Amino acid sequence: MARSILVIGAGVAGLAAAWSARRRGAQVTVISAGVGETALAGGAVDDVPWEQVERAARLLGSDLPASDLAPAARQLAAELGLWDVPQASGVRLATVAGRIRPARGRDRALLDLGSLRRTRVLIPRAARAAWDADALAEALTDEPFARARGLRFLPVDAPVLRFDDERQIADGDLAARHDDPARLSWLLDRLRQALEGAGGAGAILLGPWLGARAPRAEALAARLGVPVGEALIGAGSPAGLRFEAARDALLAAIGAARRHGRVRAVGGDLGGPGGAGEGVSVHVEGEDVPLAADAVILAIGGLAGGGIVYAPPERGAGPDLPARGGAPFALSVEAPVTLGDARGAFGVVSSMQGPELDVVAWPRGERPGALESVGVRCEGVRAAPGILAAGATIAGRARTVLDAVTTGLRAGAEA
Repeated sequence: MARSILVIGAGVAGLAAAWSARRRGAQVTVISAGVGETALAGGAVDDVPWEQVERAARLLGSDLPASDLAPAARQLAAELGLWDVPQASGVRLATVAGRIRPARGRDRALLDLGSLRRTRVLIPRAARAAWDADALAEALTDEPFARARGLRFLPVDAPVLRFDDERQIADGDLAARHDDPARLSWLLDRLRQALEGAGGAGAILLGPWLGARAPRAEALAARLGVPVGEALIGAGSPAGLRFEAARDALLAAIGAARRHGRVRAVGGDLGGPGGAGEGVSVHVEGEDVPLAADAVILAIGGLAGGGIVYAPPERGAGPDLPARGGAPFALSVEAPVTLGDARGAFGVVSSMQGPELDVVAWPRGERPGALESVGVRCEGVRAAPGILAAGATIAGRARTVLDAVTTGLRAGAEA
């Protein structure tokens, strides 16, 4: 009989776990309640935090070689159809903050500057609050990477906004309009005119507006004859919408079941499907009967995604002092697991103010801060009998897309 696996969370880690478990013949159900960390991501596909890559390259005086992608991770990326992760090199992405930063891969809508040399990149002006083409062009041109490669960024007048409301609507709404082939053709004509007016260029950099259901940049580039793509932004990028669309299509293709609901508790259950003494129960909010499975994979994110919550002892204090001491963080799902960070498990905090966040919360040198590394303590990906974890839910792991893929694949294989 096929093993029954419940995956809690539908971000990158949850998707990788479900995909991996299905490859091994398990019956998989993915449970999620809403937007998670991946839906908030900007589209950069990192293996290690990019700041570490930048520091190492600066010390060595040259770019670092790209790390190999495991065959299973490469196959998952191919089936997802959303990411470009070059085999032998990383990519370079322009951010709306005026930085050019390295990444192992990218959402296909983002512009990769890595292959450009001694050319101009056009940045169309647009009357949107978060888009200043003139300031962005000046900042990007002054970046060390741009100076070394001879890249110049040129702001140009191009009517990329078609209707008055597009000055104010959210990036995701503007991106969704470019899912319409007619609207994409309209934009194509304006970008072609901008290229002609500027006397040509090596690429065009736009805001995060090129598709909500799928990346549309490649279609524009193919017809224009030059690379076109988005700048990288932080939380709220349409890259999250594109991931959700690609994820839903892939989960349907592999035959993984979906359930919408908020999980409140996970625990051992003598009535599991494997018989007495086996199985894990999952209690979903609003449902009287718990779900039962052979194993559960927690892929609920870390602090950023709400999988871990900051819960200092004074949160439940009365008029005087907390009723008792306790660890300063808690899992958002009740489960028999241990929380900690890269240094070890959390103990009871004696101070009613909780931990000294000014000391432990923020990174110092190469040491990550507690807010980045807090999570479930695991042996590999195993958190407790029948309970595994993946992605940012695990304490001390890098909070990157490809680390979430790696731990998700392992959790799905071991479940």
